[in-house]
Amino acid sequence: MLPQLNDFSWYIDMKLVPDSGSVGGQRTQPSCVLCLDIKDPAVDAIDHGQQQRSPQGTLQIELSKETLSLVLDNFTRIRDQLNTLAKKAPSS
Repeated sequence: MLPQLNDFSWYIDMKLVPDSGSVGGQRTQPSCVLCLDIKDPAVDAIDHGQQQRSPQGTLQIELSKETLSLVLDNFTRIRDQLNTLAKKAPSS
């Protein structure tokens, strides 16, 4: 089984980065940090006496504005494909 997403949260992080427009200058650059709470059923199925990692954990991913836009565009395509397939599927 694949890991399952239990919950998620996010926040905006502001970082100081070098400003190429001025010598020694800095500017703030926002990024989005996603915190994904994940449960891994494969780890949960392991004998607890030999288990070396928790079946639940948090994965943090930092995304720039551009990367976040790309991810959202791809999620939109995935949603559209799922909707199309759901309409074609025979009713039970």
